[in-house]
Amino acid sequence: MKKIILFIHQGAELYGSDKVLLNLAAGLRDTPYQALVIVPFDGPLVAELRAAGVETHIAPVTKVSRALFSPRGLLSLPVSLFKAVRGISKALAGRKVAVVYSNTLAVLSGAVWAKLHRAPHLWHVHEILMHPTLIRRGFPLLLRLLADRVVSNSSLTTRWLLDEQPALASRTVTVWNGIDRTEGSDAARVAALRDEVATPDEVLVALVGRINHWKGHLLLVEAAGMLYQRGYRQMRYLIVGSIFAQQEHFLTGLQEAIAASPARDQFTLRGFTDSIWDVWDACDIAVVPSTEPEPFGMVAIEAMCAAKPVIAAGHGGLLDIVEHEVSGMLFEPRNSAALADALAKLADGVELRKQMGQAGKLRQQALFSLDSQVSKTAGIYADMTA
Repeated sequence: MKKIILFIHQGAELYGSDKVLLNLAAGLRDTPYQALVIVPFDGPLVAELRAAGVETHIAPVTKVSRALFSPRGLLSLPVSLFKAVRGISKALAGRKVAVVYSNTLAVLSGAVWAKLHRAPHLWHVHEILMHPTLIRRGFPLLLRLLADRVVSNSSLTTRWLLDEQPALASRTVTVWNGIDRTEGSDAARVAALRDEVATPDEVLVALVGRINHWKGHLLLVEAAGMLYQRGYRQMRYLIVGSIFAQQEHFLTGLQEAIAASPARDQFTLRGFTDSIWDVWDACDIAVVPSTEPEPFGMVAIEAMCAAKPVIAAGHGGLLDIVEHEVSGMLFEPRNSAALADALAKLADGVELRKQMGQAGKLRQQALFSLDSQVSKTAGIYADMTA
């Protein structure tokens, strides 16, 4: 009988950490382990998990957020944890857990359940949190107190944790996220998308990700305006992603910035899509212009998997992923002129785009495959349960 890995996750969408959970949980099918997943609400992730044959439950999950450190948050914490711990036990229905797997720093209830039931606890860190100081220091301390093992998604994430809590060194390992493309390209669908947003002679740049304050959407708008003023009229920009609830101001601000840009007619905004490979197959260049360090950068390895060159801000986990001027280009973070220069170089070089795209695909297959991530993670489970 397979050993149960209990995954606790804080959302049910299909962005970075959600996809990591989906890939890992589904990828365990050929290992001695099986996944049981608990998320706090229904969403696309739930449908994908169940379609992959992964047992998935919807139950309360206590989240760690800035609000938790307020007087109201601290007062409500015991009740929240009680409900979440009870929900986990109900979903398990008496079954034994080999490892409790908390996916992202945003979940606390898995750590508490593991402590109460003396189960091995692994915390998978997808974040780099530098501000405010209480958060920067508080989360690594939580890991020190409540995690038997820590998996971080990049060398930069590991550096942050160990800078704050050197005692975590013996418990922490860096495991890069991986993907495998199981579905082929739908040529008709890709062609339809391409026809909607760009002509065959135009260069289509795609930015995929949550619309928020740090993913670099406004930086791309600035760079596009600069290129337009320099005569680059053959560019088209496709932005794909949605906002968190009650953060409509980020979308409004982006729309206003585009409307004020000389390149306004070159932009197309699309909400969340579950056909992300259509986007990567249709575009010519992927851009990840994050203004704060990405802990990893799943969209970068997705684009590389589709053999598309990646232009990325040169900080955070993206430094692990993109090999400058080989599989893509790194530019100075928060520098719109540097981003414009990188876009111009790839826009002018059809062959360069192809070369970097192929190099990126080989790099993704060698370093960021799902098989590699699953085998390394299963090895950690084996160590924890030996």
